[in-house]
Amino acid sequence: MNALNLTASEAAETHVAELTALLLQNLQAGLFTSRAFLRPGDLRPEAETQAQAFLAYLRTGDGNAAHRHGAQLCSSGVGDLTLVHVGHILRRFGSLYLAETARPGYLEQVEEYQGHVIQGYIAQRSTNILEEQERIRSALQQNLQRYTLQLETAAELARTTISSLELGALLTTAVDLIGERFGLDYVAIYLVDDANRNAELRAATGNEGRIRLAARHRLRTSGASTVGKCLASKRPLLTAVRTGEAPAPSSSWLQHTQSEMVLPLITHGLVIGVLSAQSSRSDAFSSQDITGFQIMCDQLANAIENARLFADAQQRAGDLAQAYDQLKELETLKDKFMQNVSHELRTPLTMIRGYAEFMLGGQLDVAGADHRDALQVILRNSEALSEMVSDILAMLEISATKTAATVISIAETVEDSLAGFHIVAARQGVALGAALDACSQDCWVMARSDHLRRIVDNLLGNALKFTPAGGQVNVRLWEEDQRVCLEVADTGIGIPPHLQERIFERFYQVDSAQRRGRGGAGLGLALVRELVESYGGSISVFSAGVDQGSTFTVMLPRVVA
Repeated sequence: MNALNLTASEAAETHVAELTALLLQNLQAGLFTSRAFLRPGDLRPEAETQAQAFLAYLRTGDGNAAHRHGAQLCSSGVGDLTLVHVGHILRRFGSLYLAETARPGYLEQVEEYQGHVIQGYIAQRSTNILEEQERIRSALQQNLQRYTLQLETAAELARTTISSLELGALLTTAVDLIGERFGLDYVAIYLVDDANRNAELRAATGNEGRIRLAARHRLRTSGASTVGKCLASKRPLLTAVRTGEAPAPSSSWLQHTQSEMVLPLITHGLVIGVLSAQSSRSDAFSSQDITGFQIMCDQLANAIENARLFADAQQRAGDLAQAYDQLKELETLKDKFMQNVSHELRTPLTMIRGYAEFMLGGQLDVAGADHRDALQVILRNSEALSEMVSDILAMLEISATKTAATVISIAETVEDSLAGFHIVAARQGVALGAALDACSQDCWVMARSDHLRRIVDNLLGNALKFTPAGGQVNVRLWEEDQRVCLEVADTGIGIPPHLQERIFERFYQVDSAQRRGRGGAGLGLALVRELVESYGGSISVFSAGVDQGSTFTVMLPRVVA
């Protein structure tokens, strides 16, 4: 280094404070007029660094150091215009603070220094641009790969949902697929209930998901949870949990969740639920993920709607099939009823007509026993017809009207009915017994007297009809738990176990030769059940099987007279 340089360097170093002040003014002037990103607090240290770098160059003439300083200026955020003005500041400094003897060669050094600095600055700027381009390219590539994965997952989800119309399987497949493809800690689907008050968890991944599903986890649609906010706004929602913040009890978050993306499931303009995706990483989701995930959610919402429509169609088809079966059964019962009624009406009418014609044609001895026998046949068959018509009319009356009931003693009704059936039982050779003492004198029920009498008469008549000579029919009456119980037991032909409930159906008859030989249209027991149930009671039957007898038990609410 020559004497001139030493003189310039020494002179400049004596005025380092003034040089720093000039460089600081330059930095301050360019702070808001260029693309600089220096902070105000960094300006003085940066000015001091620039002053020391220039003084070092005056002492050493090291162009490489000046080049590195220019790169540093670029990295620290000094703007282009500020850098260009540095040369002007250094020249001005020389004219203000250097003596005439120190100035020769100074301007040349300033130009050389400025050139090295600018070259370093430009080289670093080029490097920065290339690095930024690489970062942008890498980010675009990552976003493209993630978006491609989202589209591929959406396509696979579409194929899966098309192949399944069972709602539970569809939802489970969807959350498992999304969770696996994107490495998520938890994926859940909530569906809104019919009242639009709650969003119920319907599918979720992992052990925590199984626990919540078992507990039927639900959130209010109008609540403050992320699920409630998403349902209310119909818009996707990104949420990051603050460090140390615990999930709220009403939240969809898990304990380890750090970020969540909630997206609405919308079909035909209606929000039917949401999909919640959660991760233990705070940066797991960005706004760029929303588009791809919303495509998946839109497909899923349509698939859910299709599954619901399919389930509804299946339910309707099942209901129609059941109704059709019931209609066919009713048609069969109607045909059987018509056959039975036709047969039961034809037999007594034939007997009545035949004997009437005999009497009219003088073929019977009107003064002898023939006359009396004919009248008995006519009377007996007329009574059978009257009973059948009465049962039919009674059933029609029960279905069509509600008649007023009164408080009546069931014990008196049973006694009156027994008095009439003792003669019938004796004629058939059947023992008729009764045990009524267990029912107190105030054993009252609420019913119409004619209805209660029909209940007792039909049960007794049915028992005697199907009990052969030498058999026994027993009637028992007692009180139990504020109820009055009437039991009619016989030792007759019995009922097969699988048919014991059906004998109370209208027009139904057990298909057996023993029963067909005893007549009837299958209305008596059906009438008894409808009468009993109309007064809040119940009737049941027990039979050990064919030829094992039957026991009918009626229970009616007991009232205080």
